[in-house]
Amino acid sequence: MFKQGIRFFSTLGPVLRQVGGARPACAPQGSRRGRHIQKPMQVLRPHVKLASLQFYQEEQDRRKKRIMRRKERRLKKEIIRDVNKLKQHDAKHIPCKVDPVLGDPKCEFIRRIFQEVDNPESHLAYGIDRVEFEKLLYGAEKANVESQTGGHLSPEMIRANEEKKKKALLTILNLRNTSAKDKKDYAIKLARQEFQRRPGDCGSPEVQAAILTVKIHFGMRHVQANKKDFDTIQSVREAVQYRQRLLKYLKRVDAKNYFYTLHKLGLTDDVIMREFNMGREYLQEYKVWGDKVLIKKSDKQLKKQEKFNALRKKVQAYQELAKENFAKYQAKYPQKKAQKPTNP
Repeated sequence: MFKQGIRFFSTLGPVLRQVGGARPACAPQGSRRGRHIQKPMQVLRPHVKLASLQFYQEEQDRRKKRIMRRKERRLKKEIIRDVNKLKQHDAKHIPCKVDPVLGDPKCEFIRRIFQEVDNPESHLAYGIDRVEFEKLLYGAEKANVESQTGGHLSPEMIRANEEKKKKALLTILNLRNTSAKDKKDYAIKLARQEFQRRPGDCGSPEVQAAILTVKIHFGMRHVQANKKDFDTIQSVREAVQYRQRLLKYLKRVDAKNYFYTLHKLGLTDDVIMREFNMGREYLQEYKVWGDKVLIKKSDKQLKKQEKFNALRKKVQAYQELAKENFAKYQAKYPQKKAQKPTNP
């Protein structure tokens, strides 16, 4: 129970390590409570003692001392209860480290893929290789020059005519003048070549995950521009779920390759292992369509949120109270030297 509550007082780490197993002011020297605090196993919870510590004078009567001790025990239980409640709430609402759909926006793999796709000099439309295209045009030009030897057309005129044909073909086959489907097919080809285990491999889990990631990025670009295309939204949602299943399988069979694939795709382990549905909450939280409000919180949800905000402020007040009590304890007992923290 005490282990659940100590992590929210991490800011007091150096102070509390100095306190160590010091006896609280309300526990008389040699008492049972004082001996209990000095045990090594109880060093983990002095912050609870500090936050609930009650100071009194030794000459006060026993009745007042008993009342202050009861107050200290009651406050200690309240601190542990509040911290545990806040810890349980935060454990259920841990945000993802990266975008669960698109991943890290600084992912080099995705950035390189789109730079290659947007570069018309490296590739042509319809899957035509630029090198093979140049070879074909060179062979056609050479054949025309040889066939017109001794004719009425000079080689310079033939080469100029072939150059016009080449420019016309390059304009037609330019990626800027083609459809988004051709760009996506080329991006899928690049992803497959980068993740394949051997030439022609297209069925490995990491290859399939890379292909799905490329499809998801193209789908989300379309969704951002077309808010009413619910079919594409559903397709992207299914692709995200399928990618999760593939990567979970890869983690079971090859954990090393799994984490390498995650790093390369810009994803994290919590994104894959956590249950996720690409609904309106995601679209609003990650501002797919800007600051558009898709889900309006009810009064009950707002009250619950205000309740936990107040609880968080209360826990922070416990931290400040523990610091103040520690300062009071040092001022009241200056003869007690603080223990230096020891390395484990």
